[in-house]
Amino acid sequence: MIRPALRIASAFVGLLIVSAAITSRLDALGIALNVALVIGGILFFLPLFASWRAPRAEDFEWLNEWVNRLRTAMVVCYGTALWIYLMVLTSQSAHAANLQRLASLGAAFWTVGFVAMFFTAYFASRRSVVIRENQN
Repeated sequence: MIRPALRIASAFVGLLIVSAAITSRLDALGIALNVALVIGGILFFLPLFASWRAPRAEDFEWLNEWVNRLRTAMVVCYGTALWIYLMVLTSQSAHAANLQRLASLGAAFWTVGFVAMFFTAYFASRRSVVIRENQN
């Protein structure tokens, strides 16, 4: 488990990164860098919200259910994003504005699948802790 001091230190580093990214004034190229810094800083907040207790053996079914749910959602989102991407690539007679909207929808599905991957990894790691403790 992650110690509380490390959780708080990680959140503090995240706060510093987000504050630095928000207060900096950069040109057009710097906007992408600022967005990347804000997202990176937010990732440092995640240990603060993770569970503070070790998973119990009774949680195995619940954890297994969530891993399967999130994994399915992730695959559906990635599959839909790929399908939309292929539709945008193959459609030649559509207007550019419609293709941009469709491409944005595909990017949104890909983003949801990408975020679901982190939650899947979190629940899978907690499930593996339960399996490891029960093998001993």
